[in-house]
Amino acid sequence: KSSASLWCHPFGCRVLQRILERCLEPQKTDVLDALQLCHKTLLDDQYGNYVIQHVLQHGRVSDRQSLLQIIVASGILTLSRQKFASNVVEKLLKYGTGTQRNGVVAAMLKKVTHDDSTPTLSPGGTPIVILMVRDAYANYVVQTALDVAPEGEERRQLISVLNANVNLLRQYTYAKHILQKLGH
Repeated sequence: KSSASLWCHPFGCRVLQRILERCLEPQKTDVLDALQLCHKTLLDDQYGNYVIQHVLQHGRVSDRQSLLQIIVASGILTLSRQKFASNVVEKLLKYGTGTQRNGVVAAMLKKVTHDDSTPTLSPGGTPIVILMVRDAYANYVVQTALDVAPEGEERRQLISVLNANVNLLRQYTYAKHILQKLGH
């Protein structure tokens, strides 16, 4: 617990970032193991999110997988709408494996019946990605997904859903860059 408070401190988070950037693997492994117990707490913290971003960039595949599971379980829409957590989701897209990137995109493609409801695989409802494009923070997650999602079914579905909703996207201030990426 005292470690988590250090990692959420403006100076403590900087120390952790340098450790992850510069230390040898055995030292990094000890830190990454300790951090894994706090992933969920640090994810949307004002300073802790920077530590998690460095974990995604300099950590292990297992750390990224842990964070993917937390993001999906906590709700990609909810986290992507948060100032700090949205940066973490973007970093996972940038530094995750192809499978992990596809996992994020798959979560974005799930549908909800109301803006804040639990995702469902039923045919009714609105794809989460459509709710994301109209948000000040979440739209950046969508842009990053378009930039880095690997070729495959998830990417095709993402582009298909966005293209099918082009007229709706034109009404959203934050969707301008997404429309440009789609060639509209």
